[in-house]
Amino acid sequence: MRRESVSEKDRVNKLKRQFDILKAERDKRLSDWKDIQKYVAPSVLNWDNPQDKIPKRSKRFTTRPTQFAKIMRTGIVGYSVSPNIVWHKLTFEDQHHVDGIYGGKDWLENVERILYAEFSRSNLYQQVGIMINNAILYGDGVMMIDEIVGDNKLRFTALKKQEYFLDTDEYDEVDTIFRRYTMSLKKAAKFFGEDNLSDTQKDELNRDNSNLDKEITIIHAVFKREDDDKESSGDKSMPYASIYIDEGEDRILMESGYSEFPFAVFIWEPVSGTPYGESPAIHAIDDIRILNKIDEQKLKVAQMAGSPAYNVPESFRGSVVPNGFNYYKKPDEIVKPINSGINFPITLEIYHDIEDRVKDWFFVDFFLALQRNQGKMTATEVMEMQGEKAAVLSDVVVILNSSLQKIIQRSFNLLFKQRKIPKPPESLSHTGAQLKVNFMGPLAQAQRKYHESAGIQQAVNLIGAIAQIAGPETLDVVDFDATMKRGLEGLGFPQEAIREDKDIETLRKERAEQQARQQQLAAAMETQKQIMGNANKLNEPVHPGSTLAELNNQMAGGMQ
Repeated sequence: MRRESVSEKDRVNKLKRQFDILKAERDKRLSDWKDIQKYVAPSVLNWDNPQDKIPKRSKRFTTRPTQFAKIMRTGIVGYSVSPNIVWHKLTFEDQHHVDGIYGGKDWLENVERILYAEFSRSNLYQQVGIMINNAILYGDGVMMIDEIVGDNKLRFTALKKQEYFLDTDEYDEVDTIFRRYTMSLKKAAKFFGEDNLSDTQKDELNRDNSNLDKEITIIHAVFKREDDDKESSGDKSMPYASIYIDEGEDRILMESGYSEFPFAVFIWEPVSGTPYGESPAIHAIDDIRILNKIDEQKLKVAQMAGSPAYNVPESFRGSVVPNGFNYYKKPDEIVKPINSGINFPITLEIYHDIEDRVKDWFFVDFFLALQRNQGKMTATEVMEMQGEKAAVLSDVVVILNSSLQKIIQRSFNLLFKQRKIPKPPESLSHTGAQLKVNFMGPLAQAQRKYHESAGIQQAVNLIGAIAQIAGPETLDVVDFDATMKRGLEGLGFPQEAIREDKDIETLRKERAEQQARQQQLAAAMETQKQIMGNANKLNEPVHPGSTLAELNNQMAGGMQ
């Protein structure tokens, strides 16, 4: 049944009511987020007025929490998604499609190179740090993955925390994002087309250049379409709607759609029933407040000690000046500082204990482990220490990798549409092969090496010990080819450097044939040597069991 036509005004009102609901839900967390900006974030922005873009500096008495958050951000970016490392590799969900299908590995390696090249051309590495920083501070970060059509180039936009409003589906997965932001008239005309602006805005745009920088407030709504909305054609029939609203004019500027959700959402610690998460800064905020208060009191005590109040005789009123001379007859009339008796009650031990609690929330010691222990520990010891500490971050790593996988998946689809990614080889056709992303950054590697690779190494040591006791037959239990491949992949060994199963089979067949030829040649040479050694006995009778007797028997058998 075809739904009735809804006027543009009704649609705008419905979307604005939905926005108000999402804003009310978000504002429940606003007090915590404002405290984060007050004590941790590098700057304070306006949460209610998107046109107020000038960042303000918060008045605080310690910058240590800000420093800890920065160490965590740079650590996660450097350990997980840096342009200087191989941070992801492509494979297939079914290992048979990797090993058993010829040409699959080469195609995967080619796609990887294209992805890395396109990521380097784009602004991914600048924007991903902003997304991760928002998650560290506020509990969630959002990045939009889109394309610059004219340049045939990927574009990544990490949304500002105060700009976006989230909603989830029945499975607590974010499937709706409203973004409220501003854009100048000049940029709006270029992005939406001048014809889509209101008559008033067109007049302002064409009147003189003074109005070009005038800003309008825009609400961009991206949400999953309902079933009855899919009757439209073109972009408006895609699974996810994309509608831009001019908030001031109450009109739709542009409507289109996406074939997939165009955002990657990184929620640090999900909370059931809400689209927003907890963060290290939120967990540490009580200790951060105490730390800030202690430093405030320390400064007051230091100021009182350095610039104390003075007891001054009444007769000196108005005559005490810097570098002045004050003459007096009575020796007891002297200026002396007041002993206020102030004693700072917080010991260094207590202060450092509170500071260490804040550092622990931001995993500062983990991200500085290599630097601090360089030259003091062996590589194995550092790896084990990193693995143990990385295990504590396992939940975060899983969620971060899920967000990074969304970035790779969306980028792959856009590049495939742009025909920058080649079609898979024919050998993969109709196999049902599904792409899988393995993350190879040092943070993921620390966990993998500690759990998977270290487990393989321990197992190999055990296998060797058992084989020495029970005999080599016990080695038949283990598929050493699969063990070798799994171990190499766990260490980030390139796929293209691991031979295909067919190539391995051919190589082993050629080696076996060569070894057989060498054995035959060695046997023939040994036989010839024995014959030549018995040349002086040719005229003697043939003795049973001798080499000549055996040779005669072979020749007689061959002639029958």
